[in-house]
Amino acid sequence: MKKYTLVAILSALVLALLVVIFYLLWNFNSHSNTLPQFATDNDTNQSIVIDDKELTWQEELAQWPKRDFIPATEKFSLYFDADTSELKEKNKYFQLIINKYDVYSMFCLRQILNSFNVKYFLLKSDESPEIFLDTGNKNLIEDIIEELKKYKINTEVKEIWL
Repeated sequence: MKKYTLVAILSALVLALLVVIFYLLWNFNSHSNTLPQFATDNDTNQSIVIDDKELTWQEELAQWPKRDFIPATEKFSLYFDADTSELKEKNKYFQLIINKYDVYSMFCLRQILNSFNVKYFLLKSDESPEIFLDTGNKNLIEDIIEELKKYKINTEVKEIWL
């Protein structure tokens, strides 16, 4: 008896659900003007023509009686990040080219650069590290070269604009 009652209740619920769905679909179809209409062969050849001239989309929008739309260009915004790196003023750096790249030479080089209180950049490349000094004082660079010669580290200086 319980089995038949359960089947009857579920059948009634499914039937009620189908009735509600068909009712909603029927009401929507009968009151809706926004459903898409498929073009037929007769419709494709027709276009809005006034005075033997086809209307542009702007003219067609201008003739609409209800104007509850906003043109898309009023809400359009464009953002781009321009590359201005070419416009920036370049900075002058000096590159130290040294003849030894062993651990001791690099230690001495760092100690000397730190003692002179110079900003420097060590870039490790495949063959040898590259050393760039951030200073414009040539006397200071000559003093650094003289100090490195005490440790038998020969250096050359190359001017670089970055």
